This record gives sequence, structure tokens and C-alpha cells, in this order.
Amino acid sequence: MVVTCVHHGDDARIVHREARSLLAAGHEVTLVSPPPANTVNDPPGLRRVPIRQARGRRRVAAWRDARGAVRRSVADADAVLFHDPELVLVLARRRWGVPMVWDVHEDYLAHAGDALWMPRPLRPLLRIPVRMIEWWAHRRCHLLLAEDAYAERLGNHPVVPNSTWVPEVPGTVGSDQPPRLVYVGRISFDRGVDELIALGTALQGRAVVELVGNADAEVRERLQAAHDAGVVDWRGFLSNPEALARLEGALAGLSLLHGVPNYMVSRPTKVMEYMAYGLPVVSTPLPLAKDIIDASGAGVVVSFTDTVADALAAVEHLIAVPGEASRLGVASHAYALAHYSWQADSQQFVATLTAWASAPRR
Repeated sequence: MVVTCVHHGDDARIVHREARSLLAAGHEVTLVSPPPANTVNDPPGLRRVPIRQARGRRRVAAWRDARGAVRRSVADADAVLFHDPELVLVLARRRWGVPMVWDVHEDYLAHAGDALWMPRPLRPLLRIPVRMIEWWAHRRCHLLLAEDAYAERLGNHPVVPNSTWVPEVPGTVGSDQPPRLVYVGRISFDRGVDELIALGTALQGRAVVELVGNADAEVRERLQAAHDAGVVDWRGFLSNPEALARLEGALAGLSLLHGVPNYMVSRPTKVMEYMAYGLPVVSTPLPLAKDIIDASGAGVVVSFTDTVADALAAVEHLIAVPGEASRLGVASHAYALAHYSWQADSQQFVATLTAWASAPRR
């Protein structure tokens, strides 16, 4: 059983990496999650149990749904893999007779100050329940970590990176006219919505800034206004396969995230996705993103202080120099295939979960 009440029912790591890999290895997978917009991209054989989604301060109903779904079906399960920190307390308070596994997607302690659903002065207090959840998880759960960065605090647990499927052959770079720059992911202040809109304004008539993803409530109005004015092309949420299909023919992938604590230690998943499809990357200097781009030669690192001006110069260079985007794209794809392939990382994921599920019950 795979359980989430927070993540979308079409989450890339949960559905299109982990569940798909388990099914391909011959396991049966029941996914307890909020329903996706559609199921046309589901991996074959996935069984869904829909529950309500935990949103903002409205979470208790979703917790009850998740707990009820597990209670009804856990007798048929060999392991329960869950993805939300709150489910440590909702599910792991009792022993179900099967291994409970928490897939730790990010550094929730660093992320505590970014909880938009809580008044800003109270956000630092979220560190207290996060610490409590981590303490409890060590006593009741196996842990899988998506990052090396928080392994020092959480201990010696298997790390299954948040890598991505890498096609054997990269897509076409820069074939669309006018040139198209793509951002894929959640859209928020800290993820650079103002910079993306400003870049779209500066490039209006020469290139398109396309944004794919849900927008936080506090930025939705300004983003819609920019879309209506033709400054950006906001596509809204698309399933992971549909979103990644938008990378085909683009000139570059954009990652203009701010230097907030959580992003400073997280693997830049969107950067790796752009590289997997053979796109040049334009990114702010988050440490891991900068390391990747410097090592691979996959794109351009822009400053935090002059993000828009630097990004504009980088895009204008890609437009002006024939073959430059293709050259960077080749380097981008080759590095992703060698270092950030879910095809390789999924083997460790499946083997680890299978070993825990097969171990004698205590």
C-alpha cells in the first residue's frame, strides 16, 4: 500500500517513479491518495483508493480517510509506504503487523517556515511537531530519504534520490518558433514567480515564457493577469507525463528559485528533469544546482541579485548563437543519463522495499 493525503494523486515520485517501478517488478500496488484529474497516464495495474486531500488547516478529514483506508486493506499488504510527515502520527501510532515505511521527500525542518497555511509569526513553532514526528518515526518506521542533505540529522537510512526517468535519446532543442522557455513545478514567490513574469515581459514578442504547474493562492491573481496580458503562457497543472512533454522543442528550462533554507539543501529535481530531456538550464545559484551545471556544462547560473537581467542575457545568447542551445542540451542529457537516472535508482528502491516487506514479522 502506498499512502498520501497531501500530495496530488498524480505526483511524479509517488506514481510515475515509485509505483510504476514496483508494478514493473511484479508487485501489486494499491495507492491511497487524493484523486488525480484523470487516470489516463496511470501505470498499468495500479489500484486506486481515493481519499480527501489535506489542504491548509483542513486536514483532519483526510487523516481519517487515510487511516480508514489502511485499516480496511492492510491485512492484504506486505508493507505500507507513506509520503507525508503527518502520517507518521496518523498511521504509525499503532502497529499494523506490516512494515511501515516513511518516504522523506524533503527537509521538513527547513521547510517549516514556508507553511503558507499558518500565520507567519507562528511558522517557526512548526519545528516542534516536526522534531516530534522524526523522533516517533525512528521508533515505529523504516525511513527512505530522498536527499543526502538531511541524512546527518535523521541517521543512516537508505537514500533513494529524487531522480527522474531519462530517455535514451534527448528531445529536440529550440525547434519551436518563437523560442519557448519552460518552467515546470509549483509556482510561488520563493519559486520565482515575479522573476518569471519580469523575464516574460522583457522577452515579449521575441520568446515565450511558459509556466506549467499549480500556483499558490497568494500569487494566482498576478499570474493570471500576466497570462491574460500575454506576458507568460500559464498552462496550469498538468500530469507529470503531460508536463514533461512540454519540454520537447523548448529552448531552455528555467529554475529561478530563491535562496530559502529548504531549497539551499534540496536536490534540484526540475533541473534534472530539464537535463533528462536534453534542455539547457538557466538556474539561480542554489548550491546543488550550481554544482550540477558547473560539472555538466548544461547551462547558465544566474545571480540572486540580478536574476532577471542575467537570465535575459543568457536567453538572448541562446537565441543569437546558432547551435549553442543544442550543444548545451547534448551535455545536459549525457550528464543526466550518467548521474540522475531513475532507471538506475529504482533498482535500489524496489530492492530495499522488497527486503523490508519480506523480512520476518517481529
